[in-house]
Amino acid sequence: MAAQTLDELKDSALEVAAYHQLSAELALRLKKTEEAAAQFEQASRLEPTNELHQLNLAVLRLQSTNAAAAAVARATLERLRASTNVGPVTLRWLVADSLGRNDLPAAERFSTQLLADRRSLPDDRLQQLTILQRSQNPELNAYLSALQKNALTNAAEVYGISTWMISHGLVDGALSWLTACPAKLRAEQPFPLALVDCYLAKKDWGGLDASLQEQKWGDLEFLRFAFLSRATGELNQKLAADAHWRSAVRLAGDRLGPLTALLSPASNWSRGPAREDLLWLIAQRFPKERWALRELERFYLVAGNTRGLNKVYSSMASWTPKNFAVQNNLAATSLLLKLNLPQAHALAKEVFDEHSDQAIVTSTYAFSLHLQGRTKDGLAALGKLKPEALETPSVALYYGVLLCATGETNKGAKYLDIAQKADLLPEEKTLASDALKRVGSGN
Repeated sequence: MAAQTLDELKDSALEVAAYHQLSAELALRLKKTEEAAAQFEQASRLEPTNELHQLNLAVLRLQSTNAAAAAVARATLERLRASTNVGPVTLRWLVADSLGRNDLPAAERFSTQLLADRRSLPDDRLQQLTILQRSQNPELNAYLSALQKNALTNAAEVYGISTWMISHGLVDGALSWLTACPAKLRAEQPFPLALVDCYLAKKDWGGLDASLQEQKWGDLEFLRFAFLSRATGELNQKLAADAHWRSAVRLAGDRLGPLTALLSPASNWSRGPAREDLLWLIAQRFPKERWALRELERFYLVAGNTRGLNKVYSSMASWTPKNFAVQNNLAATSLLLKLNLPQAHALAKEVFDEHSDQAIVTSTYAFSLHLQGRTKDGLAALGKLKPEALETPSVALYYGVLLCATGETNKGAKYLDIAQKADLLPEEKTLASDALKRVGSGN
């Protein structure tokens, strides 16, 4: 939609810098780096004094495999680092570039300049820690201690420092520091999450369980019970783990945010059924959150779960009655499962009557006719498609099946072979297998 809107504006906005800026951002989202660079160049041409355009272009060129282009980009960033407008952002890119090239003295120089700016952020101080650690600078411990001391009134900064320590091999030090923090601070989120991260990193399930038992997380109680489920599960206390997970879902209640937040632990902790249940819960309680059904579709496609797909398409069909692809998928999966056949046959015909130019729709309708004993009519419908459409793997399967059913096994074998290139559902694999048996027997 964004691409279409920008394309419609193209003729009237070619001399508008904002148009090229947005076009560049869209190109970046689509991973079209060269196109993005060209758009930033146009924006810079139209607004030559706009340092943001210069910065964006330089950052893109910085990643170039052309050493000369990267050097020019680096020189542009060096010039912009003194800017009152984009100086801090420029310095962050220079620090990242220097670290990427393992030029630690340059990284430290840029980082020091950035930290002297009042607009520097906590993440900039953590970046300085990284530089000091990588360069084995003896000032590391003193700098870390100073950050820890200054953070004792801010739970968010404590969490950031703890996260840095864990990711840089200092988990024991992080846990010792956290447990010595003032009790008032330890009660504020996200401090408790920092403790959880330490126990998770150490795989200290007993410690995690004991720590969580003593706490109350207010609006985040659902998350505390999720972590309790993880701890007890790792301790082989299955009944307790399941009970804690049910409590987590119950406490999430009818709140989209908490329910969505539970999806990540359900995935990462190998709770496939729990994740599936969560997605259905979100889809049912929040019908406007259509991503949940799309995620279920992806999950069932990977698993080859035709019945699950049928359920998804049934739900999708209720809120997109004019989406022929969804309606066709509902008819196709119903036919494969031989589920509600009268309705499936009627739906296949209805979709075909309106979209007979779509090869996948025609293949579903032809299969419907085949199941009704009208295989020749199904072949007649497929025969109206272009040869290249018939060789689409998902269409070729049904063409091959119907050909073999009418005795045209040699011709059918060709299309069944093409069909093997598709990711077939289990029922479709059975159809192909049965048809190939006809080919082998010559019947």
